[in-house]
Amino acid sequence: MRVARVVVHADVTSFRHPFFVTGRQPTFDMPPPSTIHGHCASALGRWPDPLTFFFGLHFTYRSRGQDLEHQHIAQPLSPRTTTRIRTLDGDVRATTEITIQPVPREFLFDVNMTLYLPTAVGAAFRSPTYTVILGRSQDLAEVVSIDEIDLERAGRARVEHTLLPWSVRPCLHFGSTLLLTKYISEPPERRATFERYVVLHEPAFYGEGADPNRAFLQVEGVSFDDLWVDPTIVDDDGFARGVWIHRIADEAPADA
Repeated sequence: MRVARVVVHADVTSFRHPFFVTGRQPTFDMPPPSTIHGHCASALGRWPDPLTFFFGLHFTYRSRGQDLEHQHIAQPLSPRTTTRIRTLDGDVRATTEITIQPVPREFLFDVNMTLYLPTAVGAAFRSPTYTVILGRSQDLAEVVSIDEIDLERAGRARVEHTLLPWSVRPCLHFGSTLLLTKYISEPPERRATFERYVVLHEPAFYGEGADPNRAFLQVEGVSFDDLWVDPTIVDDDGFARGVWIHRIADEAPADA
């Protein structure tokens, strides 16, 4: 399977939980699939076709921290409000009130993200259309390297620092489960699709010779067809880096 391997580095980044609007803003440990889709769109200058787009992910960070960030909260005023604002055309009645409040925001420090992408999408990172960022608009990032490689079918794989589909949850007794945005449709609808994933930091092994305590369990009905390996990255025990290929749309979006 021919893919582009794109390595991106960022000093800081943050992936906000979509259901936290005010108050403390925690970050996900890894970018949601919809964020990766948008990240690739900024390089292409257009939205990658959700029906053909896929990605594999390897994501690490050195540490996490917290800082204060200003939130600007706007709310409409009552029609009976008498507050006036002076403009060049005279005084007008205020219709909106904006308050500013500092909130603690979590961030990840010294981030390295490796994406396995369709070759045409990966090539766009050689001359990205928009500024390369990762997470928030102020979180500048840099493209470290772009290579074309051939992924191979998994024989012996070391899987870590990645996202796995919910379908393999019965095969693992470690890793955390998160509800993440899988796909957000194009404007103006911007409909979000959510799906459960397993966030895996510690290594899990697939194939012969794996430590039984760290191996994927064999469960009837669970498919590993989307598990591939990067044969250029192999650990001391001969296990190649496992790459799970994710897709974000199984059918045409409703607004297509």
